[in-house]
Amino acid sequence: MRLFKSEKGNVAVIVSLVLTAILGMSGFVIDMGTAYVEKANLANAIDAALLAGAQELPTNKIKAKSIMETYLVENGVALEDVEISIAADGLRADINARKNVDFTFSKVLGIDNAEVDEDGGVILGTASSARGGLRPFGVTKDDFTYGDLVVLKEGAGDGYHGNYGMIALGGNGASVLIYNMLYGYDGEVKVGDFIDTEPGNIASSVRALQCYLSSYDEAFDDFERGSARVWTIPLFETMEVNGREAIQVVGFAHFFVEDVYKRSGKAEVHGRFIEYVTSGEIDNSLEFTGTYAMKLVD
Repeated sequence: MRLFKSEKGNVAVIVSLVLTAILGMSGFVIDMGTAYVEKANLANAIDAALLAGAQELPTNKIKAKSIMETYLVENGVALEDVEISIAADGLRADINARKNVDFTFSKVLGIDNAEVDEDGGVILGTASSARGGLRPFGVTKDDFTYGDLVVLKEGAGDGYHGNYGMIALGGNGASVLIYNMLYGYDGEVKVGDFIDTEPGNIASSVRALQCYLSSYDEAFDDFERGSARVWTIPLFETMEVNGREAIQVVGFAHFFVEDVYKRSGKAEVHGRFIEYVTSGEIDNSLEFTGTYAMKLVD
């Protein structure tokens, strides 16, 4: 009888130990899941910071770093746990970040916390494609410098055999043209694509464009990135073709739209050239025409 009581006590101790181990391991699994989620959140914060800051590269490395830091802090990453490096030419940036994750259940196993770390990078290169926001104008490729004033659409009487600098993106006709003028073409265009010119002056469309841009009271010297006045324009070897004809895209450029006017039957659009970073594919074998694309890398 005494032996039986002893065995009952031993079984209780064993069950207690097993349950403690099971609960401890279950808690450890839960805490490790939390750590995994925090690692994923850290990776997302790094990617967001890189993509936001890279838009200021390669010229403004100080502002690029400041934007990256702001994004990281807003996503709960302490700057003392962050290392940001930007290449001397401004064409690459890397972030390494760490974060301490406090455990809740694993403390019964003597494990209070864990440190997760993540890193990522972004590179800039010659844009071989552009997606979203392209305007239905074509410009002849040239060796532009920052601030050059360029005619994006010629006035009446200056066109070459009926062409005045407009192209057909996503379809032909005035309604498609006006929509793309105001809001940009949503599709993707690549270097090497052939696009039809859009003959005709279509001066009536300029009034709608004037009204739209008048609500964005910005000047070339102080415009904000993402401004409605900053346009992505495909570049071509020539715009001097007869009527509607397919011409090949050779690059992309960005312009700050400065003047839109209609006078005495002439409708013209002028913009100033800027270097810019946009979404798209990279191909550094192409000639650089002023537009960078960015890509996240490990």
